Amino acid sequence: MLIQGDSLSVIRDDVARIVRACDQGDVAEAREEASYLLSGIDGLLARYTAALKAHDIPIPFLQAP
Repeated sequence: MLIQGDSLSVIRDDVARIVRACDQGDVAEAREEASYLLSGIDGLLARYTAALKAHDIPIPFLQAP
């Protein structure tokens, strides 16, 4: 799987926002940002696993239920 630099930069910025919120003690904001990040990563994994399945390639990790 390849992640383009701009996509990696967006993920990095999302993580930085989570760290900032934690540093400020804003748990609600950190949780919201983390949920947004998790949703994005779930989307990437869904596309990745769909591509593997379409080519009969085994998924190299255990999938969350």
